[in-house]
Amino acid sequence: MKIGLLGTGFAIAHAGVYAARPDTEVVVFGRTPEKLAVFAEKFGFATTTDVEDIYRDPAVDLVDVCLPTALHREHILRALAADKHVLCELPIAPSVAEAEEICRAAEASDRQVFIDMFMRVHPAVQHLHATIADGALGGLKTLRSYRKAGPVWGPVTLGLEQLALEVMLSDLDYIVAALGLPASIQTAGVSAGPRRAAAETVLGYDGTLVEFTTSTLVPASYGVTHGFEAVFTDGVLQLHETPYDPAGPSMRLTEYTPAGQREIALAPADIYAAAIGHVLDCLATGAKDNLLTPRTATDTLRLALDIHQRLMGA
Repeated sequence: MKIGLLGTGFAIAHAGVYAARPDTEVVVFGRTPEKLAVFAEKFGFATTTDVEDIYRDPAVDLVDVCLPTALHREHILRALAADKHVLCELPIAPSVAEAEEICRAAEASDRQVFIDMFMRVHPAVQHLHATIADGALGGLKTLRSYRKAGPVWGPVTLGLEQLALEVMLSDLDYIVAALGLPASIQTAGVSAGPRRAAAETVLGYDGTLVEFTTSTLVPASYGVTHGFEAVFTDGVLQLHETPYDPAGPSMRLTEYTPAGQREIALAPADIYAAAIGHVLDCLATGAKDNLLTPRTATDTLRLALDIHQRLMGA
């Protein structure tokens, strides 16, 4: 499958996934020759400074949009008009209005559009979703989710203004995937300058309470931790993972019931590779079981923007 990869920033993470697969050919678009040279030298990919080279190429099957969010709508629509499938980084768009336009275009097209809401293919999240759906532990009563992230990617700006859309979004998405949009939202945040902040959010559902902690206050040495504790009427499902630990990623999923506790064997997953694998599998088989549709991503965007406005005091 030939892929047109747009961007030279976060696109490097997607490039590494494609380079490890024998079934892809990639051409990278960027505006800066020096940045494109990294992709050519590290991965052996073809590059171009003219995005029309990608849209005009009939051999390109999939356009992977890793450009700034403000450009997502433009390039998703251009890719569909060029009769190409699309994978787009999150968030789907900067506004619900643009996201809805993308949804309408995708639903009117015979091409597939995927939004990289990668937590939906996380193995522990998929186990959580299955447990909620099949009622194996009874009804879900509370879900406590957390993500704490130190600046492991360098001096990035992840202050209060960025928390909802850049730190919380992917975790909010797996909550929306399981429960839909909440009936009520309460949130409060604290700031430690433009790069560091934390927030506590409570989402109210009929019969279920969701609490979400997010923080970028921790130092780089802390790394990144993510997890959840789902309390059901008949048991508890608990996840704790450290995906960027220097000793290697770790993930522990434990089930607690009146009969005792058991570890659920799941290997730590490269969720970026899993998401791209899902996209390529859907396209290779013609399957329509797209877990990453624009419509579901728009629901999550709606919630994230509501939380953002509350954090900003709007």
